Amino acid sequence: MQLTDGAMIKKYHVALFINTGTPLVPVWKRIEKSTDNTLTMNGETKEYDYIVDESPTTELDKYKPTLSQPITMYKGKPDYEFLFSKMFNQSVGDDAIAEVLVVFFGHNVGSAYKAWKSSCLFVIDNMNPVDSTITASINFNGTTGTGTAIVAQGVPVFTSSTQEEFLFTVNVKAGAVDVEGATVDIGGVRKLTGADGNVTFILIDGIDYVVGAWDATKAISDKFTAAKSTTTMDLVIV
Repeated sequence: MQLTDGAMIKKYHVALFINTGTPLVPVWKRIEKSTDNTLTMNGETKEYDYIVDESPTTELDKYKPTLSQPITMYKGKPDYEFLFSKMFNQSVGDDAIAEVLVVFFGHNVGSAYKAWKSSCLFVIDNMNPVDSTITASINFNGTTGTGTAIVAQGVPVFTSSTQEEFLFTVNVKAGAVDVEGATVDIGGVRKLTGADGNVTFILIDGIDYVVGAWDATKAISDKFTAAKSTTTMDLVIV
């Protein structure tokens, strides 16, 4: 689906895929039956009142993209079945998070296309049987990976341009005791620890992160730079 200069970018040239598998073994399913394809960037700004200027200066700090996806409900279609499962199970925490791949077919790089990959939070807004739609807000979490994707027979394969991902395990203890059910937040992605006090994230090598962990009464936070040579971290909440 490579385009030439002067061709108009249309709705089907920006493809959205949901990973229904795991980060290590992705199973990408395309969102097909949505009636909207608006990627809202949600730029966040900060204001600085520099002493050399008469008026404050506004600077763009970061983006936090979101998508609102009203999916037409066709039984058996992967996009509907995925969102219905999230709604039916009232998925929260780690169960409400999945990877999303955005492929920009209008921007080819050789035989591939420019693409984003991000961990996303799925919030079910409503199910409307009258209009046969189920709508979810998709919120990008943490750092959006940039790269390229080759799409063969509808199946994408993503290659990061500059970022190398790795699995990173956090262990949370209260004293010497593993804490089950503690909340761990790294870069805006939140998960709960298991019975062994462990929880696993996918991080990007060389990126700076803020990590926090807490339960009902205790908390701890820290900053670190992710390095693929260090795949574990111990946090003691006090």
